[in-house]
Amino acid sequence: MSAAERTLVLGLGNPLLRDDAVGLLAARRVAELAGDVRLAEACGATVDLLPIITGYDRVVVLDAYVSPGHPPGTPLRSAPDEHPCGFGYRSFHTFPFDEMLALGRALGMAMPREVVLHGLSVADPFTFGVGLSPTVAAAWRDWAADVARREFGAVPSEVQRPA
Repeated sequence: MSAAERTLVLGLGNPLLRDDAVGLLAARRVAELAGDVRLAEACGATVDLLPIITGYDRVVVLDAYVSPGHPPGTPLRSAPDEHPCGFGYRSFHTFPFDEMLALGRALGMAMPREVVLHGLSVADPFTFGVGLSPTVAAAWRDWAADVARREFGAVPSEVQRPA
C-alpha cells in the first residue's frame, strides 16, 4: 500500500437527517479533488469507526456540528483531543474521538498517526428529510474545496485560472 493509499477521507452523517448529510457530501467531493485517497462513509457510533480507520496513516474526517457560538455554514478544523464529549454524557455513541483512538491502540489496532476533524456548523442535524437547508447548501461546496486545498493541496478545476 503506497503512502497515498494510506490516507482516508471519512464522511460522517446520516443522509436521512437533512443537514447531517453534509459530511457525506463534502467527503465525496474532497476525495474527488484530492485524487489518490480512499473514501469511507459512516453514520454509526464513534467506536464503530475503529475497524474503518485501522491501518491508515492519516484520516481526514468531515462531519456536521452544532454550536450556539457558530452560525450555520461556519467551518471548523480541530484535532481529536480538542473535541468535547458529545451531549454532556459518555456512551459508546458519544465516545470522544481521542478516547476512541486510545481504545484502538490499547486493543492493539493500528490507529492512524494523524486524525484531522473538519466540521461545518448546522442548525438542525436531527430533522428527518432529504436535502440540505439553504444556508448549509450554499456553504458546503466551498467548505469541501477548502478542506481539499488545506489538507491535500488540491485546487478545484472550477476555480483554477489559466496559466
